[in-house]
Amino acid sequence: MLVALTESQVREIEAASPEGLTSAELVAAFAHNGIKFSEATLRKYVQLGLVPRSRRVGRKGKHLGSRGVYPVRALRRINTIKRLMAERYTIEEIQVRFLTFKDNIETLDDALGELMRLFDSKIGEQKPSKMRKRLEEELVSIKASADKLLEDVQRLEKLFVSAGEHAVRPRGGGAASPTELL
Repeated sequence: MLVALTESQVREIEAASPEGLTSAELVAAFAHNGIKFSEATLRKYVQLGLVPRSRRVGRKGKHLGSRGVYPVRALRRINTIKRLMAERYTIEEIQVRFLTFKDNIETLDDALGELMRLFDSKIGEQKPSKMRKRLEEELVSIKASADKLLEDVQRLEKLFVSAGEHAVRPRGGGAASPTELL
């Protein structure tokens, strides 16, 4: 039985669902590829802070209400957790070692992306002028700096993760054998 999606499967699902996935769609993405995953496990991961919370999105049409949609990055996060658990990492190790900075980095990435789109939009509203040209040049420079910042932050996070991977940790699970208790 497969334990995680391949990178190409993840990219395909991300491309097909850029606005996010419902809990049922997340479960189906794994089930469709023969990987065991349930809504109960999703809820547990959300409660533990391993997966970002869903946001409410209204449905088009009269009296259809809203539904919870998880950001598309939740799929990649769940897949990473499944892969690490198959490598015998515990949930606690995954929380501490691998996901300590992920939410903040993803929030920073989202916020910078939204800020750049907002600047782009406001500059687009300007009439052609020297000032608009200057604003466009500044934005190009700021985008490059933002990309560099994210790249540097991700590199630092990877250094923390790799430092943790070199630490000696027990493998296995379950109760200690009687000889281990001595």
